[in-house]
Amino acid sequence: MNEADKTVMTEEEKPSGMEVTRRRFLSFLFGLATAIGLGAFMAPLVRYAYPVIKPEEYPKVKVANLSDVTSTGIRFDYQDVPSELIQLKDKSFAAYSLVCTHLGCIVKWEANNHIFHCPCHGGKFDETGKNISGPPPKPLTKYKTSIQGNAIYVEGIAS
Repeated sequence: MNEADKTVMTEEEKPSGMEVTRRRFLSFLFGLATAIGLGAFMAPLVRYAYPVIKPEEYPKVKVANLSDVTSTGIRFDYQDVPSELIQLKDKSFAAYSLVCTHLGCIVKWEANNHIFHCPCHGGKFDETGKNISGPPPKPLTKYKTSIQGNAIYVEGIAS
């Protein structure tokens, strides 16, 4: 048998278009692995770019009775967040989250100065929750308050 006979295939020996050869099988596996890898890489990026925004439902919680509120305020937890109900100078009521907007420390209500003070970095907020000094970049989170009869309720975040 000479060299020319070895390289020439008959029509029966040539692979057909539908036959799975080792090369086609490995190319398919490589393509599948590449697609799965790209999908795993892109999924978090897509989730970040298009977050699922769910409307939040806030429960209505009784915080105190009108007669219970003193100048020192009333501390309570709203959805596991430390909060404070205070009476403003105009005798209305306001409720705020006590979580500092700088690094998440818990601020303290100083009734004699009418300010919230953050002990971590010296941030201060006025009685309306507005940041007035120190590093906090935003005001405190304010809650919606309502009075029904003799009770004061908190329901959700004020806009």
